[in-house]
Amino acid sequence: MASRIKSIAWSILAASVAAQSRGVRGSVSLGSRLATRWFGSTYTRKFPSVAPRPRASRVFSVGGGVVPKVDKVYVEKLSQDIEKGNSDEYLIDVREPYELQFGSIPGAVNIPLSEFVDALDQDDLFWHRNYGVPKVKLDDDVTVYCKSGKRSLQAASYAVAKGYPNWKNYEGSYIDWFGKAY
Repeated sequence: MASRIKSIAWSILAASVAAQSRGVRGSVSLGSRLATRWFGSTYTRKFPSVAPRPRASRVFSVGGGVVPKVDKVYVEKLSQDIEKGNSDEYLIDVREPYELQFGSIPGAVNIPLSEFVDALDQDDLFWHRNYGVPKVKLDDDVTVYCKSGKRSLQAASYAVAKGYPNWKNYEGSYIDWFGKAY
């Protein structure tokens, strides 16, 4: 039992040092009995006031180029053309599967943002199996949407950064299309 407690104490110390190196604000304190037993005194470590690191979801916006915006009129025409089979352009919905119950734009393919980065690196067979469409090629025209336009901008920025120049963001997204949020 004592070795387990000692292990926990060292883990807390290691976490505090790691947090300090990342610039996390706050403090870590070991109780006086535990700290005195192994370290000879109580241990409190204060951290400098530094902004926290960005969350993992913000990685998509790193290095992205300029992403053109499209409006509802453009997406309405695109949706009609896809439904008729008259368009080679993709309409990608990056919302998560549980959000699809509230509706989607006709002709859209759902590729959740949580799968998006991996999906761009997969082959044509994977895309056919999982999304029912051929894989997006570098020169394909693609319009992306989500609920409000923020996740779709992340996805489009990531794609542009990966060398897909013809990606557009439907800035109003679901809220603009359906006239309400869910």
